[in-house]
Amino acid sequence: MATIVQSCRIEEDLAPLLARQARRKKLEVSTLSSLYLQEKALEEEYPGIGFRDAAGGREAYILGHRVAVWEVEDVHRETRSVEKTARHFRWPPSVVRCALAFAKAFPAEVAAHRAAESAS
Repeated sequence: MATIVQSCRIEEDLAPLLARQARRKKLEVSTLSSLYLQEKALEEEYPGIGFRDAAGGREAYILGHRVAVWEVEDVHRETRSVEKTARHFRWPPSVVRCALAFAKAFPAEVAAHRAAESAS
């Protein structure tokens, strides 16, 4: 994917924290900063979605739950209904709709995480 350079400023006391996290993840600070910015933008666009480390790298999941977006999509394929999927997870339908919207917007990423989890 093509990228562009954009700079931003962070508070001086946060720089060591970001550097520590980058070292821990074996990433450059700029790479980790870009990842955090991308994830935060997606979290704003898809309320209720968060990101975590998983077998296939960083994956989208439902905040407050241990359920990945691909798992919601799989259940929805079986139930063929937002309402039935919501009942299965005991969630409001809006949470399911958000997960499905994310899966629709990023099908390759969701499929890659499904495959990575199935292989492990």
